[in-house]
Amino acid sequence: MSKELKMLEPKQYDDEIDLYELIEILVRHKWSIIITTIVCTLLSLGGALYVRSKTPNYLIKNILIQQDTYGLKGVNRIDPDSVLLQDGNVKKIIEIEPLKAKFLDETPKEFQNIAGERKFLGEIITLSKDDKNPGAVTIKTEIVGDEKDSREIINRYLEILKSEDNSAEVIQKEKDLKNKSLETTKNNLKDLEEDLITIFKNDSDIRSLKPEEKVGFLTAKYPALMLKKSEVERYYNTYVNELIRLDSLNDRVEVVKETSDIYFLKGESKAKLILAVGVVMGLFLGMMVAFLKEFIDGYKRRYKK
Repeated sequence: MSKELKMLEPKQYDDEIDLYELIEILVRHKWSIIITTIVCTLLSLGGALYVRSKTPNYLIKNILIQQDTYGLKGVNRIDPDSVLLQDGNVKKIIEIEPLKAKFLDETPKEFQNIAGERKFLGEIITLSKDDKNPGAVTIKTEIVGDEKDSREIINRYLEILKSEDNSAEVIQKEKDLKNKSLETTKNNLKDLEEDLITIFKNDSDIRSLKPEEKVGFLTAKYPALMLKKSEVERYYNTYVNELIRLDSLNDRVEVVKETSDIYFLKGESKAKLILAVGVVMGLFLGMMVAFLKEFIDGYKRRYKK
């Protein structure tokens, strides 16, 4: 039994991998590994540079949309996401020359229409909102042409948003109506005062009363007149208070507020990752080439024997 084990023992060692032998193979074919690694690194470097050149950079602007209807009718609801849904807005932005040139260059002729322009702008311009503050909006645009032209993209988008804010116009319209009603009320009060003056002149009973008794006397003897006077005064006070409120809104009527200047953001590319993968792949392929050459050399030596 012991003889059989001794016969099997060399075969077991033959199947084991000798780490030193592997290292010796790699050292022996080191130039194959180095050359393969250099070639793969150069190829990955070219790919990384190409990807980096195609990676867009961006311009960003932060704005804050704080809108309140103030209880007024006809105030537009400003939605930054709906800007590109309107054909006129799309045309206003796409007419920027470098942007239009890029669109015509990258878009097939059959898609060079308003739908294609809207899709193209949707890819160039992106919006993001803060979950904690839904009114905080970030406008980001890919730099097309030079930075000046790309700033114009953001400025036009912002201009469109501000043009949709009609709060000031609605407030002014409401003030005009209230002023007109107030003027009418003033005239009504003036007429009532003239009626009261006539009563004081013609009614001898009221002249003999004390000042604090006159109001009660008038209310009892001329109830319709005094009720109308009370109602007109109430309207007058309402219109005055409403005009004061509308005047106070003028200081906070700006709905679209710019919270930052336009700033530059470098696009994130995968150039470094591509280069790192190229180096690793070069080393791996280099080792594979080394082992393949060793196998071929060994095969040749055995064939010659």
